[in-house]
Amino acid sequence: MAVWNVSLSPDKSGADFPVRGNPGLSLFPLSTWPRLGMALRLSPREMQIVQGVFEDRKEESIAYELGISPHTVNTYFQRLYTKLRVSSRPQLIVRVIAEYLSMTPSGVSRAHATSEDPTWQSAQAGPM
Repeated sequence: MAVWNVSLSPDKSGADFPVRGNPGLSLFPLSTWPRLGMALRLSPREMQIVQGVFEDRKEESIAYELGISPHTVNTYFQRLYTKLRVSSRPQLIVRVIAEYLSMTPSGVSRAHATSEDPTWQSAQAGPM
């Protein structure tokens, strides 16, 4: 059985998000995945599924690596599609990339930031 090397990396907020073991396959820097998970409000397992999509893995491959059934992976896909308001893998990829592009340098999503958020205000003001 292949072993999937997942190291859970704690984020500043205390939430744990998975970081895939092979950085060569990642479209984003490894440090970005936890911030994306928080910005998209996804669970660590949902982020593992998203990372599998970005690695162009099929449901069976994702299921095998995570030690869950393909049916469970399909259930996660349906939840992801609902949460992110998409209906296909390509739309999921576009949605995640759009969120990445909308993130401020501090990692706060502009979509979820408000004018009351001091990190958002400082990002809007630019460097001092």
